[in-house]
Amino acid sequence: MNAGSSQTITRTSHESETESVAGQFADQLGPGSFVALIGPLGAGKSVFARAVGRRVGVTAAMPSPTYTLLAVHQGRCPIYHMDLYRIGSLAELEHAALHTYFESDGICLVEWAERARSLWPKSGWCVTLHADDEQSRTITIERFGGGAK
Repeated sequence: MNAGSSQTITRTSHESETESVAGQFADQLGPGSFVALIGPLGAGKSVFARAVGRRVGVTAAMPSPTYTLLAVHQGRCPIYHMDLYRIGSLAELEHAALHTYFESDGICLVEWAERARSLWPKSGWCVTLHADDEQSRTITIERFGGGAK
């Protein structure tokens, strides 16, 4: 993956390849990184997030936080893994103050991040996953804004 590129599109044919792409991507992340994970149900957002977590040293299980909204894991820095699927409105998200983690001391991985687009930080990454079939995925990784992370 080219760190200087503003957008990378990768096609994978198996979950292990998606995990490999996520692991390589994770090497670019550090404290203060925001990653929006976009895609329909079953596209692989949680698979991608878990692979990022493993690459940055998370050893515990990383299930999707669909019902808890936020799970905090420790790797080389804190990992804030969110799932906004069950958020009913932007006001609900603001009330829960989850957006305060978007620019935090760790890596913030947000599934269904498009539901909070107006609250995204000025810079970060947008990872869009599309299920081409049961195993194949198209993964688009795009940098937005400026900054080092």
